[in-house]
Order: sequence, then C-alpha cells, then structure tokens
Amino acid sequence: MHVFNKGVQNKEVMATTRQSLVDAARKLFGQFGVKNTTMNDIAVESQRGRRTLYTYFKNKNELLDAVIEDELQFVISSLEEVLKLDLEPLEKLIHFITVRMNVVRTAVQRNGSLQAEFFRDVIRVELVRRKFEKIEIKYLKELLLNGVEKKVFDVSNIQQTAIFIHFVMRGLDVPYIRGMFDNPDNEQEDISRIKNKILIMVKGILKEGNDL
Repeated sequence: MHVFNKGVQNKEVMATTRQSLVDAARKLFGQFGVKNTTMNDIAVESQRGRRTLYTYFKNKNELLDAVIEDELQFVISSLEEVLKLDLEPLEKLIHFITVRMNVVRTAVQRNGSLQAEFFRDVIRVELVRRKFEKIEIKYLKELLLNGVEKKVFDVSNIQQTAIFIHFVMRGLDVPYIRGMFDNPDNEQEDISRIKNKILIMVKGILKEGNDL
C-alpha cells in the first residue's frame, strides 16, 4: 500500500510540474510570441530549471503542442458541462453551439501573440482540429439523438447532420474570433446576433409542430 501511494504521489508531482511548464510557456508565448521566447525563458518563468524543462519537453514545438492541447481540453470541458445540463433538446443544442463559439474565441484570444502564430501555422491548426472534430461531432450526435427521441428534431441522418453543423461552426470561427460580428458598444447584442444565426441554422431539423 505504501509503495502504491508513493507511485500515485509521484504521478501527481510529475503532472503538477508538467502543468507549471505549460502554463509558463503559455504566458510567454502569449506575451512575446513563440519565435521570441527561448527554452531558457520558459525555465526561468516556471522556476523549474532547464534540466527539468528538457526532461518533459525536447523543444518549443513540443511545448506549443502542449499549450494548444491544454486549450483544446478547456474547450472540451466547457462543452461537457453543457451536455450535463437539464434542458430541452432545442435549447440545449442552441446553448451548446453558443458556448462552443464563445469558448473557442476565448481560448484563442486569451493567448495574445500566440493567436497570430496559431492562424499562421496551418498544419498545426489542422492537427488540432482533427482531434477536436471527432469529439465535437460525437457530442452533436448525442444532442441530435436526444432531440429525435423526444420528437423535437426530424433528422433522418444524425451523422451527416452533426457533421454539417460542425462545419458551419468551423466556418464561422475565424470571422467570429476576429470580431467581424461584434458591436463594441453592446456585448449582449453580439450574443443575440449569434443566437439568431444559430436559430436559422437549426430551423430545418425541427419536427413539424415544434416552433422556434
């Protein structure tokens, strides 16, 4: 039992150390950009030392991947919280899409200079998107199936409908992140505008007799 507890503690220490390195990298990447941040800068910021840093990460690219993975997990966790809510199918789907659009924008915007790196690095963006795509489509299928079972949605092919909604949201990501739908004087109006667009998108899947 003592050996087991020690092993658990070691894993917890390693996880904490790794996270502190990722957090330090995120902060510096966000402030100065990946190109202008060195491994030594990250070691100093994390107060872990270069030896520890290189034990966990071979180079900046590995750290950048870890930062992006961390942000992806932030988005996924937010969506999972929506799935737990006790809402009617239509309201839940709309809330899911709204939260998804907002947390993706928050994840990108809160990283400062990293935002530019993220948009420039098409290959890295695509690798992250592939992982996220599978998860998001899975969650959308769950929401659609729930609506069909409750006779709210009229969907003959749940898989294709989930994929369609996913790619519509994906197409809106960059303009939404860049604030192309924003009214700088009224944040609530921004949210209402996005919700109206979502309502137009999902109108076609409603079963006859269910109004928006």
